[in-house]
Amino acid sequence: MHKFLRLTLASALIGCGTLGVVTGLMTKEVKAVEIITHWVPHEVYGQIGEPDNNGKVFFSGLGAKYMGYPKHENAPPYPGKYSKFWRTLPAYRYYIPDYTYNRDEVRPSNPIKGTFTLEQCVGCHSVMTPGIVRDYKKSAHSKAEPSPTGCDSCHGNNHQKLSMPSSKACGTSECHETQYSEQGQGGIGSHASCSSFAQVECAWSIERPPGDTAGCTFCHTSAEERCSTCHQRHQFSPAVARHSEQCKTCHWGKDHRDWEAYDIGLHGVVYQVNKWDPKQFDWTKKLADADYVGPTCQYCHMRGGHHNVQRFSTVYTSMGMSMADRGAPIWKEKRDRWASVCDDCHSPRFAKENLQALDEACKDASLKYRETFKVAEDLVKDGVADPMPKDLAPDWSGQHVWSLKIGAYHDGEAYGGKTGESGEFRMSNCSDIERLCFESVGYFQTYIMKGMAHGSWNDATYSDGSFGMDRWLVNVKQDASQARRLVALEKKVGITWVPESFWKTGEWLDQLTGPYIVKNHPGKTIFDLCPDPGWLDTHHAPAEEIEYINRKLKELGMKAGEHGVHHGEAEHDKGARSQSEH
Repeated sequence: MHKFLRLTLASALIGCGTLGVVTGLMTKEVKAVEIITHWVPHEVYGQIGEPDNNGKVFFSGLGAKYMGYPKHENAPPYPGKYSKFWRTLPAYRYYIPDYTYNRDEVRPSNPIKGTFTLEQCVGCHSVMTPGIVRDYKKSAHSKAEPSPTGCDSCHGNNHQKLSMPSSKACGTSECHETQYSEQGQGGIGSHASCSSFAQVECAWSIERPPGDTAGCTFCHTSAEERCSTCHQRHQFSPAVARHSEQCKTCHWGKDHRDWEAYDIGLHGVVYQVNKWDPKQFDWTKKLADADYVGPTCQYCHMRGGHHNVQRFSTVYTSMGMSMADRGAPIWKEKRDRWASVCDDCHSPRFAKENLQALDEACKDASLKYRETFKVAEDLVKDGVADPMPKDLAPDWSGQHVWSLKIGAYHDGEAYGGKTGESGEFRMSNCSDIERLCFESVGYFQTYIMKGMAHGSWNDATYSDGSFGMDRWLVNVKQDASQARRLVALEKKVGITWVPESFWKTGEWLDQLTGPYIVKNHPGKTIFDLCPDPGWLDTHHAPAEEIEYINRKLKELGMKAGEHGVHHGEAEHDKGARSQSEH
């Protein structure tokens, strides 16, 4: 105890810069307690002391010399409109293997040389990675006829040119071509766009340093690029992949609260209390033959085992953040198909009326968000937001576009940017009111949709759904009221307020893409530097979706662009209100 106190005192004295006094107190032998004592980071505060990269634990963060993502001249590229600004980490190679592992110029080095047979691989890895061999021997791959699908089949047999299998590797004509083709048929919001759009063309991911969004990348790329995310390697058991928990790794959390909603909803409760009983859930049966006592994620979203998770869904609304009248004639066919999934256990009327309730909840939530947004918008248009967009660090595009200017929905000088240039939802480098708006629609409004869709009334209302939007609406109004009163007082007494510099620059802010573009490409924006079409421009809707929309427009006598207007003889769903009623 005496030694611990002596070391703690020494730490405090060094933090104050009194190095000479400390020298007499310290022992030369480094003890564990000395390493984990919370030292003051000298380099951050400009104090005399040992370098921050000496391995000691520093209080309140450090600016050590070794920090920062690994930089190298031949950084693994990834295709996409903004790929030149999307920074990678070495660990990404396991999640995006075709681009960051399997190409010769980025393939990691390997000390083992030679070509090997399956038997030789198994023999060596029984010692080196016994867990992998144990799982492989339990797999259908190891028992395939006329010959096993083995290590060499997926990874290759040349140890200097081993491959990390991607979903494409599984989707060859000899293996799982049908499933691979089906998985790629979805549009925005499906597994098919999780990486190629939702990462490399997502402002959130492009703007930030890679360590800040590594979790986003691991999750999103896992869904599109790897079959093993759902089919656990190296057993790859279909029975395991049919469990709802298999979706839990990705589909839970703030803005995609699927698991929580399902888990505490009626369907999830039926699943949880019966999943161990093979008479209620026979996991050995294919999904096409499943007769479960309750629905799993896969039973509804991968109907019959089809790998396009959007096949039985209706119009995509960004997880509930966008408004759409799913009862409109153009969506009736898709709505009926969606309801047909519920018909296995419920009457058609029950299913359709519950879907109508979901639509009503989403519409009411959208009204609440529009009111919240309007308060924030008026502050910006009147020039009294604190801070204004121009007072912040450059945004992801190298400009000062208002963060809530999404797409081409809001245009004008007050919003910044050119017509059609989008801002980005974000929780930093913005005003507190903007953050509250983002959380209101990006978190709480999606809770409402996810809760209603999965039978979790708690999520829809109490657990930060509707009630969360209530709180944030009140907070935004209160903040706006105070901002306007403060501006009025400043004007009356003749104060010209100059925003604090910390809005424009900071140790973390300076790592963002916007400041980099301004510094290295003066006068240019990310739109100037990345003019080529992206995934969104060419893959927004798959061919099947385009065919459906064009066919329905023709049937209903509608023209593209006349949204919200019902033409022809088709009867509108009287149970669902049109948006024009609001």
